[in-house]
Amino acid sequence: MENGNRIGSLSITPTVARQTPQNDFGTVFARTAQEVVRAGAGVAANLIPGGPAVSAAVSSISSVVSTTAGSARAASTTPLAGGVGGAGGPLGTGGSGQGEQWDLLAAQKQMQAEGMKMNLAYMDLQNDMQKESRAHNALSNIMKVRHDSAKAAINNIR
Repeated sequence: MENGNRIGSLSITPTVARQTPQNDFGTVFARTAQEVVRAGAGVAANLIPGGPAVSAAVSSISSVVSTTAGSARAASTTPLAGGVGGAGGPLGTGGSGQGEQWDLLAAQKQMQAEGMKMNLAYMDLQNDMQKESRAHNALSNIMKVRHDSAKAAINNIR
């Protein structure tokens, strides 16, 4: 006797290593900014008079961008970087470690408390609407009975 609701044998696929490269936003953004600066240096050096000075300024900006890219990569690999992708976490405090985690926890608790207040206000509004709906239905039923009674009385008089 077979039950049609039973699930057949299960097949479990073992976990495999990641096949696509992991490209964090900060790393990709820094690499792209570096390429834009490098390409812009060549264009600016040819178009603007005083090309060597512009080229030197752009190359110094390029070194700042590459330094920033390196620090972004290092921050994204630290275990207590405080949020997605590291580099200061979602609140932008710039630091990492326990203090920032406690700040995030406090912010999360505050958001939950405000959410609970909003839920209570919403429930109060729902209760008020239900009370008003019940009162409307009661009055509507009473008026319908009065109307039907008056109509029946008028029909009986004829």
